[in-house]
Amino acid sequence: MKSLRTQLSLGLTLSLVGLLTLQWAVVTFTIDHLIQSQMTARMQQEAEGVLAGVTVNAHGQLVLAPHVMTAAYQRPFSGRYFIVMLDQSKTQSRSWWDVNLPVSALKVGEERVMHLTGPESQPLLLWGHGYRKQQRTITIYIAESLVELQQSLRMFHWLYGVFSLLGLLALLALQRWIVVNTLHPLQQIKESLAKVASGELQQMNASGPAEVMPLINEFNRILKSASQKTRRSRLAIGNLAHGLKTRLTQLQLLSGDASLESDAQLRHMVQSCADEIYQDVERELKRARLMGDAYTSQTTDLELVLPTLVATLQKIYSEKTVGFAWQHDGQPRVMIDREDMLELLGNVLDNAFKWCRSQVQLNISVQAEIHIIVEDDGPGSQASELAALLQRGMRMDESKPGSGLGLAIVQDIVQHYQGSIVLDHSPWLGGLRVTFTLRPGVQA
Repeated sequence: MKSLRTQLSLGLTLSLVGLLTLQWAVVTFTIDHLIQSQMTARMQQEAEGVLAGVTVNAHGQLVLAPHVMTAAYQRPFSGRYFIVMLDQSKTQSRSWWDVNLPVSALKVGEERVMHLTGPESQPLLLWGHGYRKQQRTITIYIAESLVELQQSLRMFHWLYGVFSLLGLLALLALQRWIVVNTLHPLQQIKESLAKVASGELQQMNASGPAEVMPLINEFNRILKSASQKTRRSRLAIGNLAHGLKTRLTQLQLLSGDASLESDAQLRHMVQSCADEIYQDVERELKRARLMGDAYTSQTTDLELVLPTLVATLQKIYSEKTVGFAWQHDGQPRVMIDREDMLELLGNVLDNAFKWCRSQVQLNISVQAEIHIIVEDDGPGSQASELAALLQRGMRMDESKPGSGLGLAIVQDIVQHYQGSIVLDHSPWLGGLRVTFTLRPGVQA
């Protein structure tokens, strides 16, 4: 699809070229018409002067007065010519030399104008008219060379073409400047949209033409509406979760009631239901946190967020000294939602810090896909147990605190980005290795 700037520039360029071409055609036609009109008017005066000096003698022959043969008509190929015809007899100026131009007699009042080639290939304009004198029909032709006129016209057309080209270039530069300045607000809108997408802005603050402002206002209204709906949804999920926690507390108290000690099966059922509801509540609360604000950043700078995340984990597991090392392939900025990346790395690193002995490693590679590997030197898990770790609520050691939802949340995020997750044994550290792949450009 062509850009708006290209379409406007092409349209204006074609319009200017067409306008200048039409102007050239009109000017050329007008000049040619005016020149021919002036020449024929002058030729008519010349013919009337020749007619005044022409008489028919008693023998029926044409006699020219001396004043008719001016110097221009006497010099051969001078570019000024005349022919006088009486019936079939013909008298012509000396300037024709020995060239015999085939012309025909005209009726009285008849006029003829034509272009032809004369002596020495001169382009001529020939004007003829039929007159009545001494009761005889006399035809007079006046011819004039167009060589000098055509040279002048060629010079005019050349100068006109040069100045038209310079004018066209100036107009194209002017129209380009106008198009660029007119479309500059659209570039500002594009940059503002990019900032909204990256989370730097919550509303588009770009101003634009009157035709575009309704679109900007409607977009801002949609953003505001989405933000309000998201906040209401998070609040509703939080209220639901806290309400369920209250009921869970009552169920837990009920399961410890002495009156139920005799009914171990009922007490076990109550406790089991309470645990399942608790896990569901924790899952929905984590989803609410994962959802974040409606204007979260679409990029994550790991060099900024990882130190804070690791420092928090080191405080949580301050009872042991954990050495953390991470490396990347030179691209610490990833095109993943910041809240998603924090939730993903937070769960995986929390699991690694919890089970490691003293060392955790993180490797990140950013290409067309994002590959992340987290390894620890903990006890790891048996191959038969690895698949079960991704199940909701599954915990390998009940003595460790937690809900068993961490890797399940990670799996949800990975699936959201159409990725994959693999759990296996770390060949370097000996503990668990979590490898997952994300595709930033494809989201479910």
